[in-house]
Amino acid sequence: MSVQQQMERALRESARMAAEDLAGTINGWMPPRFESCDADSRTYICSFAMRKEYANPGGNLHGGLVAVVFDTAMGHLARFYCDHMTPTVSLSISYLRPVPVDQPLFVRVHMDKPSSTVDYITAELYTAGAPEKILATASGVYLSLSKE
Repeated sequence: MSVQQQMERALRESARMAAEDLAGTINGWMPPRFESCDADSRTYICSFAMRKEYANPGGNLHGGLVAVVFDTAMGHLARFYCDHMTPTVSLSISYLRPVPVDQPLFVRVHMDKPSSTVDYITAELYTAGAPEKILATASGVYLSLSKE
């Protein structure tokens, strides 16, 4: 099996697991949907269904839930690279535009620098109708030490 096929299989399984095995948790309430991945560029694209209940008083996605979306998507890519759960060491978010709750959101995740101890990952949030308008960006560090 090629690295591309392994990556797609693992990321699809992570999305399935979030939706099914983690029902009743925040990951189960907001599971990602696999869209695509590219092993050569170390990227992963997933989408998240939104609900009006996720809105802040201004009618846009609550900032904390933006963090959940980023952390979930970035964590799934980190997991692919080390084959186990990868705790978040740090997560930094820049909120660039209001994030709607009336349409699915897409996250483009890039593994900037995988290593044997921590992975450095960046991501962008956008809608399908306007992928050129980035709503928020994130950078994260994920612990990748092997399980012992």
